Formats: sequence, structure tokens, C-alpha cells
Amino acid sequence: MKVLFCAPSAFAHLNPLVPLAGALQGAGHEVRVATHPEMTGAVRALGLTAVAAGEWDFPKANAHESDALYERVLELIGDEGRDRAPGRPPSKMVLRGFRRYYDPEPPGARGNLLADDLVAFALRWRPDLIVWDSISFPAAIAARVSGAAHARVLWSVDDVAWLRAVLNRVTARPGAPADPMLAHMRPMLERFGVEFGEDLLLGQFTLDAYPGVRLRTPAPELRYVPLRPVPYTGTMTVPDWLDDPGGRPRVAVSLGAGIRSFFPGGTSKVAAEELFEVTSGLDVEVVATLNEAQLASVGHVPDHVRVVDYLPLNLLLPTCAAIIHHGGGGTFAAAVAHRVPQLVWKERSVYYDDIARLVETSGAGLVVDDEPFAADVVRKQLTRIMTEPSFAAGAAGLHRDALAVPAPTEVVPVLERLTAEHRGVTR
Repeated sequence: MKVLFCAPSAFAHLNPLVPLAGALQGAGHEVRVATHPEMTGAVRALGLTAVAAGEWDFPKANAHESDALYERVLELIGDEGRDRAPGRPPSKMVLRGFRRYYDPEPPGARGNLLADDLVAFALRWRPDLIVWDSISFPAAIAARVSGAAHARVLWSVDDVAWLRAVLNRVTARPGAPADPMLAHMRPMLERFGVEFGEDLLLGQFTLDAYPGVRLRTPAPELRYVPLRPVPYTGTMTVPDWLDDPGGRPRVAVSLGAGIRSFFPGGTSKVAAEELFEVTSGLDVEVVATLNEAQLASVGHVPDHVRVVDYLPLNLLLPTCAAIIHHGGGGTFAAAVAHRVPQLVWKERSVYYDDIARLVETSGAGLVVDDEPFAADVVRKQLTRIMTEPSFAAGAAGLHRDALAVPAPTEVVPVLERLTAEHRGVTR
């Protein structure tokens, strides 16, 4: 069968699709990957066939970011939006992605060409299945128009399914306002002659790429297909020093591919100088994968810190006793795969909150309380996760959970069956 993947312009969203795309190719299926033009070279470097779709200037788009839709949704759902965890609102990140792709003229794009290009390509190539990253919403329109089966890939808590359930419940009440997400979608749906259905936001089925079901928000009416998160973090020539930490425990530091992809100015709230301060005085070797922008404010790199612009975590983590990271899904998955205890210094988003909470509750690591920042406290946390056996046991437990989930090669027959079931279904 023909399978079209769709991913945003970010390595953090592209890389996790690679193992499944490879498994499908290995089974004899034809695979293509649609993404924004600036990422097509990266797709080809992965050994996959690229399709350029849409245009996007992320720095410009971020500079004109609006949370008006998020605020409308938050006001409408009120207290019902906090039934998942104390104080846990819907994801602003998800609603921003939704708004961007459904805006008729979003800042930083020449119209919304992603939907146009995806529909045009799908009508030419006629894929049997479209697999879309959970924020690449226009891919579902292309599937509807072309008759392809379609599935989204989930990397964290299913915010969209939870939000749709709450909005459907609230807007069904007499006198309630209209669904703001549906209102935002309507102009594009009318342009393509597509009738609204929840599958446009939730897929006909969902590939759930997290260990077990610990991060799943219950949505019993949806079809979830478990998919083991096999981390893919890129390739390079192995450096000579990698396998020799010099007799000291090694600590990895990573702020993730997503920070670089979406925020090329290095806008992480975690400062490199604070990271270095935390590890000072400890008998460790730190390998920090930070780029030039992230190091711009650093006056001096300590002797115990080795800075590399990029090093695949699949190479680095097997040599490490711990990792300090921002709470991103790809970094988390790599740490789980290599059973490395984690110290999460999370970014400000409920998406990162969810992963940080899972790390802590599973016993696989600790979370930094950075308000206010206290280097000595964080240093003690890092020392604990490297020396106390319970954290190694927690990391091993997450690894066992992951191994219990079907690997990409095992999911291929499931996709073949579900594609045959859903292809040509328009609702």
C-alpha cells in the first residue's frame, strides 16, 4: 500500500516517525513524507522520499502569535477544563498549532498552503493511508478528499481528545455558545467541500507512542493502537572520546531538538550557565548538546563540561549515569530506551508538565523546582538520581513498560488491516 506521513517542520516531530516509516518500507510498502520545504533535505537524509508541502516562517509566526482562540476555549469550558488534574488547563501549544494550520492567512505563511499542497498531492498520488503528527491537522482533510484512511500519531497526553469531549459536552447544552474550534475550521472545510467530523481532529484511529497507557487521557470511544516509542535521534560519525568518560560518571544535558526547530534563537527558559552551575563541584563529566545560540550568554565553560553542538542521544545515553533535560517527548523516549534516570528541568507548557509528572511518579527521576532557582538544591537532586538505586529501578520499570508495547514492525499488520477497514470512509 501507499503510505503518506505528514509532519511539521521540526526534528522533534519528524524523527519519531522514522522507525515506523522504516518498518513499513521494510514490509514492502511505498512511503513518502510530507513536510515543509525546509525539512525535505532532512527527510531525504533519512533515506525517505520527501514531499514539499506548505510554507512556514516559524520565527515570524511566533512573533505574531495569538492566544485568542485559547482564551475563548478556556472561558467556554470553565471549571470543566480542570477535571484531569488539579489546575491542569488544555494545552496552549496544541491550540496554537490548530489555529495556525486553520487560519486562512496566518502570519509567517503565504496563505495556508499546507492543506492545499497536501490535498493536491493526495489526489495525484492516491495514498491508501495518511499518518499525521497529532498537530498536522490539514492531513485529515487531504485524507477525506482523496479517500485515504488516516491516523494521527500521539506523543503525549491526548489533549485533543480530552478537549473535544469537554467542548462537545458544554456546547450541547441549551443556549450554549457555538464550538469555537468548529467555527475556526469552517472556512477551510467549506473551501474543500468537506463536512466536519471528529476524525478531522482525532483521526480514524490513533497510534499511541508512549509506554503503556500511563500518559493516556481516557477516551473509550476512540481506537488506540499502541506503538512502542523507538527513539530515533539522528546519525553521525562516532567521536573518539565517546566511550571513555575518564573514570567519572557522565551526565548528559539536552534541551531537545524541538527547541532548536521551533525557536532557532535558543529561547529555552533554562540557561546554560545555570546548568553548568548545578554540576560544578561534582566529580562528573558533563556532555552538553547545546548550540551557539544557547551558549551565547555563557562567559566560561567549566573544565568538567564538554560542549557539542549535536550528538545523537542514542549514542550518548548508553554511556551516561543521568540526563538533565527539558521534558520533551523525544528526549524522554531516548532516556527510557536506555534506562537512564532523568532530572527534568521543564519548559513552561502543560505538555512538559505531563512528561515531568510521569518521570516523577514512576520513580525514574526528579523534577526541578526552579522558582526560585537554587543551584545547591538542584545539585542534590542530580546526586540523588545518580546514586540512589530506586531511580535506576524506576528507569528500568519505564523501560519494561516500553518493551511490552508492540514495536513498529509488529504494528505494520495492524495498519494494513485498519487501512482496509477505513479507506474510502468519509465520516
